[in-house]
This record gives sequence, C-alpha cells and structure tokens, in this order.
Amino acid sequence: MKPDGLFKLFYSLRGKLKHLVRAVNFECCILGAGPAGLAVGHELSKNGIKDIAVVDKNVIVGGLARTEVFDGNRYDVGPHRFFTSNIEINKLWKETLGDDFIPVERMTRIFYKNMLFNYPLNLLNVFSNLGLSESLKSIASFAESKIKHKNDPVTFEDWIVNKFGRKLYETFFKTYTEKVWGIPCDQIEAEWAAQRIKGLDLVELLKKTLLGNKSQEIKTLVEQFDYPVLGAGQMYNVMAERVNEKGATFYLNYSVKKINIRESVILSIIIEERNTGELIEVFSKQFFSSIPITHFFKMMDPIPNSDTLIAANSLYFREHITVDILIDRKDLFPDQWIYVHSHDLKMARLANYKNFSKQMVKSDEKTTLSVEYFVFKSDDIWRMSDNSLKELAGDELSQMKLVNKKQIENSWIVRETESYPTYFIGYKEHYKVLKKEINKISNVYPIGRGGMYKYNNQDHSAFSGLLAARNYINRKTSQYDLWSINIDAEYNEGSERIKN
Repeated sequence: MKPDGLFKLFYSLRGKLKHLVRAVNFECCILGAGPAGLAVGHELSKNGIKDIAVVDKNVIVGGLARTEVFDGNRYDVGPHRFFTSNIEINKLWKETLGDDFIPVERMTRIFYKNMLFNYPLNLLNVFSNLGLSESLKSIASFAESKIKHKNDPVTFEDWIVNKFGRKLYETFFKTYTEKVWGIPCDQIEAEWAAQRIKGLDLVELLKKTLLGNKSQEIKTLVEQFDYPVLGAGQMYNVMAERVNEKGATFYLNYSVKKINIRESVILSIIIEERNTGELIEVFSKQFFSSIPITHFFKMMDPIPNSDTLIAANSLYFREHITVDILIDRKDLFPDQWIYVHSHDLKMARLANYKNFSKQMVKSDEKTTLSVEYFVFKSDDIWRMSDNSLKELAGDELSQMKLVNKKQIENSWIVRETESYPTYFIGYKEHYKVLKKEINKISNVYPIGRGGMYKYNNQDHSAFSGLLAARNYINRKTSQYDLWSINIDAEYNEGSERIKN
C-alpha cells in the first residue's frame, strides 16, 4: 500500500476516537516542555504574553534533560552538563538557579579493553595504556592518514581517519559511535563529526607532537562545567514554575494526536491525556513545536502529499534506555561519566550522579549510577523486559569490575523514544523536503532537537526557543533564521567555560 493509502486508513480509524471533552483557546501554544519549549515560554512571558498553553507527553518537564526521582534518589535521562559559549543562554541559566547552579570539575574517561583512558585524550596516557607496539601502530597510522588525506570526506569514518588515522579511529571512535547511532560509521554523514569533534585537542596535540607544529596553539578542553544541585531537570522545573506563575497553562501527560491545518495555517490541535483518554481541542494563534518533525507531518489533517510522507518516513531517530541503579556503597569511581568502547559490552555510557552533585543521592552511604543503551524499537534490547534489562546492566557492571552486582540495592528503567536524529548518508534530501514544507505553515516555529531534526545541545535548543519567541513578538520586523543555529557552531569541547 502506498504511503497516502496507509495514512488515509490511519486517519479513518483515528476518527472513531472518543468525542472531544472540551475546547480551549490560547494566543500561543508550545508543544514540548524541554529546553527549547520552556525557553519559548520564558521569553514570551518576559515580554508580557501570558495566554500560553504548554503541552508535554511526560508528567514532569525537561524533555530529554529532565530528572527522574526514584526512592528519593535523582537521575537524569543520561548525563547532562551545562556548558555554553552563548553568553545569553549562560545568563539565563544562572539567573534561573542562582546559587543552586554550581561549578563541577570534570572527570570523564573511556573504557576500552578493560582499561580506562583519560578523556579528553592525553597522548602519554593513551600510549602508556596501549603499550609500545600499539602506540607505534597508532603513530604510523596517523602519518599514513596525512599522506592519504581525503580533501572532501563524505562519511564520519573518512573524517575521523583523516584527522586521527585508522588505528586511533578504530580504538576511540568507531565502536562507541556505532553503539550510539546504530549504523556503521561509513554510513554516517561527515558533517556530524565536523560539528562535534573539530575542537578536540588531540587533533592539534597530534600535529604538534608528531609534525612539530609549534605555531599552532593547543586548545584545552573544558575542565569545568556547571550543574544544578538537584539534577538537570531542576533548571526546567524552576523555569516552568515561573512561566506558570505568569499565567501559562501546562498540559502534562498529554500527547498530540492530530494537527488540523487549513490553507497552510494550523487551526487547532487535538491532545489526549495519556491515562484517562480525555481529548481537548486547543486553538491558538501561534504554535511552537519541538515534536519530532517526522511525527508532526504524520499527525496532520489533511494528510500531506506523498513526497512529504515519504520524507517523514525516511528520517528516523535513535531510542534510548537508561537503567538507573542504586548501589549500596559510598564511593565507586571519580568520573561523572565513562564512555564504554568495548565491543563485548552493549552499554554505551555509564554515569555516576554523586560526582555531579552529592544532593542527587538520598544517603551519603549510597551511590547512584545510570547505564545507557542506545537502540531502535526493532532491537532485541528495546523488547527486553525491565527485569531482563536490570540483569543485563548488573552483569555488565560486574564484567567491567567497577561494581559488584551483589551491591545493587535497587534499579529502575526509563525508556525514551526519538532521542537522537540520525545523520545517515542521504538524509539531507528528505530533511530538505520537511524543512521546506514546515516553512510553508505560517503559524508554527519548529524548535529544539526533535522539531528541527538537529543534534542540538541544551544551549542550542534553548537558543532556538528564545529566537522563535522573538520572531513572534517582533513578527512585523526582520526574522531570525532558526535553521542556521548550530550549523557552523564549534562543539562546546573547544571553548572555555563562561564564569560570570
């Protein structure tokens, strides 16, 4: 069946849902209460716009940066650090939390072949752990990459091999990257590497060490970041409280079911309370959407044309599972998080929240960890029961010899869909179609990681929200190009932390 036919069938069945309970009307409606959506709410309310609805599928705000609480212990949905080169976003963060926003000395390492390597990478540490033979191979591989350099790398693999050589690429980049994205590195766009990795000091350090490049100053990677004392979600809880105090209405635990569009204008949306099934029609003058852009078009009524549906079905996100664990031990390891590059372990990253803030843990005698798995819904790991996932995480921690499985006191599972937009080779053509189509809708601004299908950090997402709100507030004047945010931005690793 063609895409048009599938979606016509889908909408005909969905039309048999319960009758609407009520209809509400707002000047502005924000879809998603994550960093981008709450930045919109902050900026609108700051400028006197109070007639705002905020809709989110979760019962707590923060999106992918929310903090879950289990038995009084706090866990982020994966480790988050607050670090930005954007002075305006830094000011927003500090004004929101004040003294509850603390500096943290960074400690992160890479787990590979049962050894821990410093990250940011340190040549002496790398060569010490690898040994003489493997170190010489790495140096030779790096030299070879300079001789066989590709001027226009197409894939992630091409880009990294150009910069580091194949040996270091296979040691420190390939396995982890493929765990995160779920596709081979030679099928990932080079632009992702160029955006995220170009500021790493190893590039310049290798040049200086191996090529004698004395003129090039080596950038030091961020050694300190800021963090809310009660977890990343504290930032967004406080922002939401302030937006709510100024008049906004929050619809938490509501999913968007339908987007009613006529002549390139959103007339209303249908939202459903996820427990009770209550349906509400929300009318609004202006919408701000951090809904995954692929889902946005599938919710439209009338359904889009075939080309748009094909594009929406061609782009895809990576899902994320966190196994949150309470350990009956006071101290484990000093890292905030560890990247797991070992082939024989399915986990991709391990976080220790006590090393972010001691207030994340209810008892000083305990430690809280999160084990992360990146998956697709079709993967076996996603289909595993919660109990099986807990067993898997415990077994892998024991295998790493970082935790004795018998010391695990309790654990909880958090599953998050549409976490990472995937930059596979060829995605740009589909992306251009959706970008062009959503730009035709006169009263919606796509924002954030999901809404813009961009692998944004918190600061980039929040900035997209601020600028989208300003576009609405100043709609009769020149507009900010939201799509340009983070296109040429150097990843935060290569910048200094803003202290004031």
